[in-house]
Amino acid sequence: MTQSRYMTQSRDLPLKIYMGDLTHDTILLVSDTIPINIGFIASFAKKIFGDQITMTLFKYPQTIIDAIIKDPPDILALSNYSWNSNLSEQICKIAKKIKPDIITVQGGANFPHKETEQLKFLSNRPNTDAHIELEAELSFCNLIENVLGKSGNKIFEFPIDGCVFIPPETRGSSKPELIKGLQPNRIRDLDDIPSPYLNGILDSFFDGRLTPFLETNRGCPFRCTFCHTGNDFFQKINKFSMERIKEEISYIASRVSNPGIVNLHIADTNFGMYERDREVTEALRKAHDQFGWPMQIMATTGKNNKARVIDITSVLGSMFSVNMSVQSMDETVLKNIKRSNIKLEDYMDVNKHLRNEGRSTKGELILPLPGETKESFTKGLMSIIDGGVSGIGIYTLMMLHGTEFQDPEYINEYKIKGKFRIVPLNFGQYGGGDIVLDYEEAAVETKDMSFQEYLDLRRLALLVETLHNGRPFEEFFRYMIDNGISRSQFLLEIYNNISNAPEDIKQISDDFTSETKGELWDSESELIKHYNVSENYEKLLQGKVGGNLIYKYKSNNLVYAHKSWIKFLSLMCKNMVKSIASNKEINTISQFCNNRLNGLLDKTADTSPIFMQTNYNVVAWFKSDESNKLSDFSIDGSPIVYKFYYSQDQLKVRSDQFKRYGTDINALSKIVTRVSNIESLTRKVAVNQKDKDIFSGVDQDLFVRYSLSN
Repeated sequence: MTQSRYMTQSRDLPLKIYMGDLTHDTILLVSDTIPINIGFIASFAKKIFGDQITMTLFKYPQTIIDAIIKDPPDILALSNYSWNSNLSEQICKIAKKIKPDIITVQGGANFPHKETEQLKFLSNRPNTDAHIELEAELSFCNLIENVLGKSGNKIFEFPIDGCVFIPPETRGSSKPELIKGLQPNRIRDLDDIPSPYLNGILDSFFDGRLTPFLETNRGCPFRCTFCHTGNDFFQKINKFSMERIKEEISYIASRVSNPGIVNLHIADTNFGMYERDREVTEALRKAHDQFGWPMQIMATTGKNNKARVIDITSVLGSMFSVNMSVQSMDETVLKNIKRSNIKLEDYMDVNKHLRNEGRSTKGELILPLPGETKESFTKGLMSIIDGGVSGIGIYTLMMLHGTEFQDPEYINEYKIKGKFRIVPLNFGQYGGGDIVLDYEEAAVETKDMSFQEYLDLRRLALLVETLHNGRPFEEFFRYMIDNGISRSQFLLEIYNNISNAPEDIKQISDDFTSETKGELWDSESELIKHYNVSENYEKLLQGKVGGNLIYKYKSNNLVYAHKSWIKFLSLMCKNMVKSIASNKEINTISQFCNNRLNGLLDKTADTSPIFMQTNYNVVAWFKSDESNKLSDFSIDGSPIVYKFYYSQDQLKVRSDQFKRYGTDINALSKIVTRVSNIESLTRKVAVNQKDKDIFSGVDQDLFVRYSLSN
């Protein structure tokens, strides 16, 4: 890329540009990543136009509002995702009132591909002058060039490559027009984009609140219908140089350790699938050893060749969780969504290998996909559970702009019915007192799955999230496996007997179902009207509604009802394995589980060690093959003493999470969304050694420490 591509006119003052990747922050900081996306665009534009422009970047709504009021820019460019689209429109509205001739533009994945839908989208955003399509660096520079060379309505007189807009003279008319330019070619050599870390443009965001974001490549070779990168535009993979990536890792690591940030997001869609990713993991390991960062890494791993992903990421150990996404285990469904999966046998082998290596895996399913029935979904879910995956994320299908799930023909073919709900915690009042709600269309019914079946499976999803993910009650599942009852059988038995659970557990289950139905609206207008009533909006502010329900109710189960769950699971075990000896064994593992979960996600808890004496070698039992029974590990003579404690690393993570998010139920839910598997927050267990003073031996982890994940 050379300067000569762009022809501009001289100006007395540089063009002032504000860019924002904004997040709602009414309850807590919802999107807490450093805005590398606008950093790339700003760095590239500054490279092209130099002193002809000034660039200022923003993350927090009030900060950008204050800046606009004090010193409004010439161009306001904001990101557009499902979680901040209406927030960005609101900031554009505020800017237009202050400076009517300001140029407002949005860009991001939350934009349709079909022109008819693009026209509708922009018509519903009257304060946004234009939208950038797909990758934005070149397109935004085309817009800047046009603004530098023209003025007033002439800016949108002719098409601008990479931009879509409604001409001012037709906006608001009975027949608005859509104008769009040609799509620029993608930037093949990504090093043409200056690093927003290394040039310092992102320095102000190392503020102790935001998590670093790292991108090593762009593109995805897969065509999944539910993902915006399934578009043909993104098929080829373009890469940043390894030298640059290593420099960025070192730069970030040297700046995040003092604020106490422990995690890292990787933006790649298939991390670990390419051989060169080995060098990235080695650089991250080096940074961890030198700076103590990162301690937890969130990334989406490659969708095939899991053996390579395992090998390449092995140096990261417990910092990294391998994502075993399948979305569905039904061949018809996979064909409908243009996806292929790893074979179940290979899936099980991969999980077994990772568990033996002390590493974690995370599976993903989406509900309800075209062609999926309640029976096929349950069967697939249970096969994954018995396949040994450490945690399973069960996500409601989002009918996102830029995917086939906003294509009327595709929707009609599978009779997909969507309802609208607030994106968890994405609401607020910003300037002028307007209530801003960012919401999404969630699929809740298809020709193959009724709404009631969807609700039933949501309840099952909560149970999986509470009992299976993070293995908080693993002692009971392991005990049942030893007695010939599979993990999935035990889970389904619990699901079918939830009416016999303690009252607080039943209440949590009932409240979850009620709120799941109550958060859904038939239309956007109904949702907006409801929450613009002061008493209903107050419920949002109080955290009574509008949160991530799976994580909210998981947090309720684990923080406030885990003792009831232990009692219920004990009863279920005793009913299914009936013997006098089993009662003693089940009582032992109940006490063990209680001690391990003591203080989980409770900031006020006493974190000092807890001790337990027992005549069962529980740790050796856990470390043994699953065919062994706890009774085989009974000890004669002196009992074993176990120490349940939080390590210094765990206390550091706890402190960081509580400081950044808080301790109410929404904050705990946020922590759970950042901690895909809760095992890293349970107490560690140390075992006495015969030839050493008690507890002086090497600490032994009963479970894997799990990494953070999206």
